[in-house]
Amino acid sequence: MGGAPAASGVRVSDTTAMRVSAVYSCVRVIAEDGAKLKPQVWRALPDGSRQPAVDHPLHEILRRPNRHMTPVSLLLAMFSAWGFRGNSIAVILRDRFGNANGLWPVHPGSVTIYEAMDGRLFYAISRRTTLENAILRNVPLMVPDYDIFHVRGMTFDGIVGLSPLAQLREAIGIAIAGEEMSAKLMANGAQPSGVLKHPKVLTKDVADRLSTSWNNRHGGPGNAGKTVVLEEGMEFEQLGMTSVDAQFLEQRKLTIEEIARGFRVPLHMIGMLDRMTNNNVEALTRAYYDQTLMPMLEAFEAEFSRAFNLPDDVYVEFDVRRLLRADFKTRQEGMRTMFQSGALTPNEWRVEEGYNPSPAGRVFARPLNTAYVDEQGAVVAITPPGGKDPADPGAAPKPEDAK
Repeated sequence: MGGAPAASGVRVSDTTAMRVSAVYSCVRVIAEDGAKLKPQVWRALPDGSRQPAVDHPLHEILRRPNRHMTPVSLLLAMFSAWGFRGNSIAVILRDRFGNANGLWPVHPGSVTIYEAMDGRLFYAISRRTTLENAILRNVPLMVPDYDIFHVRGMTFDGIVGLSPLAQLREAIGIAIAGEEMSAKLMANGAQPSGVLKHPKVLTKDVADRLSTSWNNRHGGPGNAGKTVVLEEGMEFEQLGMTSVDAQFLEQRKLTIEEIARGFRVPLHMIGMLDRMTNNNVEALTRAYYDQTLMPMLEAFEAEFSRAFNLPDDVYVEFDVRRLLRADFKTRQEGMRTMFQSGALTPNEWRVEEGYNPSPAGRVFARPLNTAYVDEQGAVVAITPPGGKDPADPGAAPKPEDAK
């Protein structure tokens, strides 16, 4: 939890790493994008369709994971841990009958995994707060793996995911050191250190008093630009390299790119827009959805099936339609194509756009130059919604009648 020192000389821990704007932005982007996708429990039907499995206990857990958290806050905590530590861990809470009735996320840094001789895993969880002690009061100190929800990131052994914090320690350390150096430079009025030369030999007390007086008068951003007055033949000689020579801005940009590369987050999503154009932003965003978010969502969906021992016909799926929604014009063109090809009803189109269904919007459209055929190629009549034949007076109007 205290972190390990990097080659730059700074200690990289959870707290210090999250103070780096690039790290905080990458973790936040991943966590918030994942948390806004609502997970739904589905049941597959024999005909190939599906329906919400509202009668399954996991449906209620995802709707109310525990008495202190909403689904969004739970997913924020778990996606943040996955993106930052490579491991997202939660304890499955159970009632007195052993039925699962909740989820409680725990910090990956407070968990130690032990392997039993028979191949089982046990999770030793350090209770960090009074609330956590109260929530886990009925949970043993060594929690068996069947009571643990554990989503691993990239892993070599299948037990513990590799931590981005550890793998990017040097890049994060350079970023921390650069920020500290920049802050100290600003504290010195954007001027590097220097030497005051005096023609005479000064005692230690006089030298200390002179240094303190100089720092008070000319140190810090509030004293930047003040006129320097030197007496008794003193001279000021500047030491070290200037901020231009040090190329702080270029170095910090390179560090941000290294961190974003490690988290697989496009630069425009963390505020670096100098290389962005109208043509590549959409492509980069799609690549982020496909290469960063989708593997994470797939891992969570698979872990829901394992941890809650879901049957083959029940599964969890995140609603990614919000992520895949294009701009209004492109979305409407796609909807129009589906409607005209008979794959979408007007009501389904309206509901997708947030409008209420229309009484006349339950009929599928079909181009006039197409027809449904059977396996032998014969034209077959399709009964419209409502079960009425097209020839009946109460059936939906035919396209030629509408003209």
